[in-house]
Amino acid sequence: MHLLLAMRQAYTSNDNFKLKSVRGIVTHLCPDYGWINDTIFFNPDMVCGNVPVNVGMSVIALVEEDETTHALKTIKVKAMSDPIYGIEPSEFDKRLCIKCVSYATQDNIFISKETFFPMQLLSGGFLPFKGDLLLVEYSLKPGTSNITIHTVSLLNSQNMDEVCVTSIDGRTGVVDDIIFFTLDSLQKPNGYTPGLYDIVNIVAVDSIQPHCSWRAVSMVPVEMCIDQA
Repeated sequence: MHLLLAMRQAYTSNDNFKLKSVRGIVTHLCPDYGWINDTIFFNPDMVCGNVPVNVGMSVIALVEEDETTHALKTIKVKAMSDPIYGIEPSEFDKRLCIKCVSYATQDNIFISKETFFPMQLLSGGFLPFKGDLLLVEYSLKPGTSNITIHTVSLLNSQNMDEVCVTSIDGRTGVVDDIIFFTLDSLQKPNGYTPGLYDIVNIVAVDSIQPHCSWRAVSMVPVEMCIDQA
């Protein structure tokens, strides 16, 4: 799909900060921290899936930039495989970036106020929500800022078993004090509504939420899993 805005237009998180995707190389690495391009600091907890990274590895980092001081704060790091292998020559112009969902309608997912792509382009079979992080493959039309989005997928997902619902506030809640969920975008068994201290199995995705860096996209109570077994 052709869009009129370049992908470098960042999702604005507030008046003084914006999110942007940066492609780089791991240039320095210690057991508990590292640097990308000698200027972007990160620690192992920021790497998607806790995949080991090495010096010289190509990565994409989602960073928050202070528009006043231009200081960068790393949010997530995605390790990339060698782009030479498994890619046809016609695909060399394709690029990857990390984007944050601004909002979603029934038909489209917006990554800024004007930039969007159709819902069916997102793989994974879940309902997106504001703050979810996506890996977007795109290409630029030669000589223009128009882009074509080829594929969109979750930046990262993880199965988490036997975790506890630790907070409920209306239609939202938190699991294990760190995983946000909302009934407006949660796959769950018919008739089930999460309750405080329920023990559940969930699938969570990387997402930027208040005080949380994960969002549960599906939830099944453990008792139901046992009964079905």
